[in-house]
Amino acid sequence: MNRTPLVSIGLFVYNGERFIDETLDSLLCQTFTDFELIISDNASTDRTGEIAQAYAQRDPRIRYYRSAKNMGAGWNVRRVYELATGKYFKQAAVDDVLEPEFMERCVAALEHDPGCVLAYAATKEIDENGAFLKHYVTPVKVNSDDPVFRFGEMLLVPSWCYQIFGVMRMAALRQIPAQGSYVNGDGVLLARLALLGKFYEVPEPLFINRHHKGQSTKTLPARVQHRRFRLTRRHPRLPAPEWWDPSKVRKLTFPEFRLLLEYFFSIYRSPLTSSQKLRCYFMLLPWIRMHFKHMLKDLLIAADQILYSLQERSPHASDARQSANRAR
Repeated sequence: MNRTPLVSIGLFVYNGERFIDETLDSLLCQTFTDFELIISDNASTDRTGEIAQAYAQRDPRIRYYRSAKNMGAGWNVRRVYELATGKYFKQAAVDDVLEPEFMERCVAALEHDPGCVLAYAATKEIDENGAFLKHYVTPVKVNSDDPVFRFGEMLLVPSWCYQIFGVMRMAALRQIPAQGSYVNGDGVLLARLALLGKFYEVPEPLFINRHHKGQSTKTLPARVQHRRFRLTRRHPRLPAPEWWDPSKVRKLTFPEFRLLLEYFFSIYRSPLTSSQKLRCYFMLLPWIRMHFKHMLKDLLIAADQILYSLQERSPHASDARQSANRAR
């Protein structure tokens, strides 16, 4: 492409051959056409790369990249963001679909209001075969001029983070850290954006989220999947920590405590006045009350994670793995 596109779409993918055709078709058939499509393939072992490269040969707006090894979803999300060149940025998952007017409506909202940092559409949920499940009503209202109110909505109102698949103002994204490789890193990014500006929701259900057995929110931690003596089968909010970062498969993560720390520093680094920051800090108290049981669960999970790591490193576990490999 000879000029910078208005929008960069970053599609992060791992083993997405089942749905990638439909997803790419929905992106390329948008009524809004001034975009680049960056596909970052996280070392897929299926036909994802073959399919993506075939599309890239047919459409010059597509740039395809492949990692030599699986670096985790957190790394892959950051990669498409770092490769983006547009004024606006949209991240995309390989199992979601857009109605043709999605990009046009979201970009129009951002162009109309410089104080808007993110535009997204109402969500329709479908199953793996494309059958309608339900309309998702987003409970948070982030269209206020008050940044403290917006932050409180993102912090204290439970909801799915479907807004992360909206269109974001790149100038705002550049002011905050990139999405982190930890549980609910997308929610933290949205809270940070809410401190900078308003969100706009297109009322029509132009974003289609697909529910299926292989999606990230059903990815269990390795310590839960293996047969062994355990203290608990509980796990943090999904996806598992190692889905975000494979190096965390045996690490202690304390996800709820990590979230509290990230929210604290989000306030500290924000451009708010001292009084506004103080109001945001006070909001952490009801958040702690809401998440106190989850924080206690973090401690139990950490103890079981230590037990799992010890069992995995024991000679008996090593012999069992070798026997299993010989049986294959």
